[in-house]
Amino acid sequence: MLDGLPISGFQIALLVMTGMAVVFDGIDNQIIGLAAPSLISEWRISTNALGLIFGAGFAGMVLGTLIGGWIGDRFGRRSALLAGIIAFGAATFATGFTQSVTEIAVLRMIAGLGLGGVPGTAAALIAEYMPSKYRPAAVSFGIICVAIGGIIGGFAASVILPSLGWRWFFYIGGALPLCATVLFYWGLPESPSFLLSRPHRRSELLRILERVGHPDPQGAISRIPPETHVYAPIADLFSPNIRRDTLALCAALFFGLFLIYSMFNWAPTLLFSNGFALPQTHAGLTAFNIGGVIGSIATGFAMTRFGSRPVLALLGSMAALICIGLALSPLSPDYAKPLLFALFVFGLTGSSVQSTIYAVASNAFPTRLRARGIGLMAGAGRLGAVFSAIGGATLVDHGGSAFFGALAVVLILEAIFLACVRNHIRAAHLRPAP
Repeated sequence: MLDGLPISGFQIALLVMTGMAVVFDGIDNQIIGLAAPSLISEWRISTNALGLIFGAGFAGMVLGTLIGGWIGDRFGRRSALLAGIIAFGAATFATGFTQSVTEIAVLRMIAGLGLGGVPGTAAALIAEYMPSKYRPAAVSFGIICVAIGGIIGGFAASVILPSLGWRWFFYIGGALPLCATVLFYWGLPESPSFLLSRPHRRSELLRILERVGHPDPQGAISRIPPETHVYAPIADLFSPNIRRDTLALCAALFFGLFLIYSMFNWAPTLLFSNGFALPQTHAGLTAFNIGGVIGSIATGFAMTRFGSRPVLALLGSMAALICIGLALSPLSPDYAKPLLFALFVFGLTGSSVQSTIYAVASNAFPTRLRARGIGLMAGAGRLGAVFSAIGGATLVDHGGSAFFGALAVVLILEAIFLACVRNHIRAAHLRPAP
């Protein structure tokens, strides 16, 4: 419906607002990992107690991704996005008032319900507003806003934690997305693909197409018949034509988010336990996130030109080599600068693979299953995050060699499953003309 059209100011505004929502998701996603060294210092909690907190949040994310996909397909992408932001904003704000590990764990589970659904819903909304030519880069931009949120959170942690303490870190981290929901409520439109499947909302769809700048909105709607099945059951994701892609993408993101959340939550604690000062622990995660942002932007454009299969294979191989190098190197404050550079390159390669999986999924799943398919895939990814909470404590206790060595194995397994996906994004010269 929008393929072949130039990008309008309306679509750019939607991309910016959706990206802003994911930035808040990224801040609140990484806030507990950034605050963990402060909690260790103040409450003297163990890595096992941290694992309980991380695991509770991830358990909420698993449910949140599935619920978010269901809400997105049933009630609209916009409704799912708003519900997710309100959930994690309120729970994060309330965490500042907690007095025990159990209270933090409960609130992180509630926050996880919102955090789990936002990236996948945002990816579906962006994909359905962008022409196919720009879709991979646009979806990748939306997802890398998680890393942008991590960068902002890292810098904020270095300012707020030493001066105001971890409680104010949560107050501010929760209040900002709650305030922003007013902007999102009035500014974010519903997905045109979703509206097309709701005949009683055709007038709303017509207004959106006019704002996008479609030359013949009424004709575009009349030429596309409404979908006969408005609500598709999850079993359709395992029909013969897309079952392989569903399973491969779920497995790939399982290992991908194991890696990402091992870094988000455990890397600051790993550095802190090996003698790094608090600002250095924040700098390590910030370097990883900066590399992820730069790499993901470049990867989005590279996939548009060369296709996703060769680009992801190259990045995955490079990231595994970086991990092996980190596993064989001493983890000491004496080598802080080389370590920060290595973490930057690791983010440049390994982190960008995870953000672009959503672009591949947006291409692989048909419209009527897209939000649910991405939600299921993200749910599998959150299971990987749960395992990172369980295994991360053990890996951190065994030092940097075990931690980064395990991540190298994870990257190799992820690359194998990505190679099994059939419907990768095609290279520019292989795509049919619109």
